[in-house]
Amino acid sequence: MPIENELIISESDYEKLLRLVKVSRSDATLALDKELCKADVFPDDKMPKDIVSLYSKSHFKDVDTGSKRAVTIVMPWESSVTEMRISILSPVGIALIGERVGKVIEWPLLHNRSTRLEIIEVLRKEKRVAASA
Repeated sequence: MPIENELIISESDYEKLLRLVKVSRSDATLALDKELCKADVFPDDKMPKDIVSLYSKSHFKDVDTGSKRAVTIVMPWESSVTEMRISILSPVGIALIGERVGKVIEWPLLHNRSTRLEIIEVLRKEKRVAASA
């Protein structure tokens, strides 16, 4: 499947996020909607493995310090700072979704500061098939 845009979203993520945008008209959902408009939508089974998606664990390296961290992008009601589960409606969630390994993003910090993070690995949660008895 040819890639026309920088951002790539799976069909299932696109549908979930579009529903979220339709029910919540905040500044964050408007920003997310703007990002979704720039994305190529791929069938789930054709999604490249190196793309940040909902529920994938994304590993980053701080470009300046070399320190590493990992986050999982989740729906707003599933977020947990202590578990590094970041809401899709956070500035970081919106910046990450649909990006690929190798991309450098601006990670917003407190007091109008930011740092640059390079996506170094994306781990997808594999769908498990229930074993038949």
